Amino acid sequence: MTLIAGSSASSTGKNRSSMATAMTLTAVIGGSALLSACGGSGGGDGTGNQETGACSAFDCQAMLENVADNVVIPAMIDFEARANHLESAVSAWRADQNNDTLKQEARQAWNDAMDAWQRVEVMQTGPLTDNSSLLRDSIYSWPSTSTCAVDQEVIEAEEQGDNYDISARTPLRKGLDALEYILHTDTLEHTCASNVTKTSSWNGRTDSERLSARLAYAQAAGEDVHRQSLSVVERWGTGTGNFRDELVNAGSGGSRFNTSQEAVNAVSDALFYVEKQVKDIKLAEPLALKGDKCEQGTSACAEFVENPISARSKEHLRQNILAFQRVFLGNSADGSEGLGFDDLIDAVNGDNVSAAMETDINEVLIAIDNLGDRSLKEAVTDSNGVNLAKGVHESTKKVTDRLKNDFLQVLGLSIPAAAAGDGD
Repeated sequence: MTLIAGSSASSTGKNRSSMATAMTLTAVIGGSALLSACGGSGGGDGTGNQETGACSAFDCQAMLENVADNVVIPAMIDFEARANHLESAVSAWRADQNNDTLKQEARQAWNDAMDAWQRVEVMQTGPLTDNSSLLRDSIYSWPSTSTCAVDQEVIEAEEQGDNYDISARTPLRKGLDALEYILHTDTLEHTCASNVTKTSSWNGRTDSERLSARLAYAQAAGEDVHRQSLSVVERWGTGTGNFRDELVNAGSGGSRFNTSQEAVNAVSDALFYVEKQVKDIKLAEPLALKGDKCEQGTSACAEFVENPISARSKEHLRQNILAFQRVFLGNSADGSEGLGFDDLIDAVNGDNVSAAMETDINEVLIAIDNLGDRSLKEAVTDSNGVNLAKGVHESTKKVTDRLKNDFLQVLGLSIPAAAAGDGD
């Protein structure tokens, strides 16, 4: 049941009696794991609060510890490391702006950082959803993006000079989406309408001046993304009063959750990213299945994929599904097995549901791979590619249909408000 598509795992079953991942982040998390050591299986959450639902028959606290320590926090730490490298790569290109090798290295650093972030996208709980998701949006504001806003921000940063403070700017004007535009676009022309005063004289400047201004802004944006990534790791997993401890110590005075069942529901809510963002926006909109933004299969559909500038939307879809798979199975990035939602489902005699979901998840990964060398941007603009991309959408819908129905019903969990009432 735990075979991960594309992995070298030799067994499809889980060893339920062992925890191969056993707190690989003890050194990072320090003594916080000790706070939850008193939890037991069934009946309660270790705090005196009586558990209800699936957690009354399963050690949800142990599952939450595993998902937090061996799936979520490692993904966030990985993103921080890649954001750090992105900051350095952009700085290096800025120091030698005519060096094409450094340009390509900066682009690759963005690709790597974005792959890591796409995994975190499916783990949005706690600090990433607090304060109207400000921390998340400051790193990646998609689907709210504007290249014109970034064009204006480049000029604003240049005009303010040393007084420029990107941390005070709105998410639309910074983050990974802004860096995609600066690093991957092949033109120095601005993208604003002719009546935008801020950019009116931009196209008349020399290439060297414009590239210098863009890279100065990109360096500030890269530094800010790295700062925000450090904040994610600290607030979610390593700092005082971190969300990880709230999650695994549900019912204690320092937790926002009264029971482990509530904490499990918060992690479940994060999985619905695949329903609302992946299925409905990343796939349905450029396939003209939702929103009526373009005629299916036409060139106009290309602009509605998630990342039309870098043409890496397909790669990002794959990372979303891989992250969903890891959270569902409780498996670490190297395939080491741990307690996950599949084990919780099995504990309440829902083994048919867990097995079906594992199969469905693998079918999505296969459908993505069936696109071959095509980018999603290319696929949505020709008939053969459209059929393959529709296959990705259909297989994703199988996962999300089961998520909204069997998964929630078996575990006694509630659907997040954003996904409630969605009948497609």
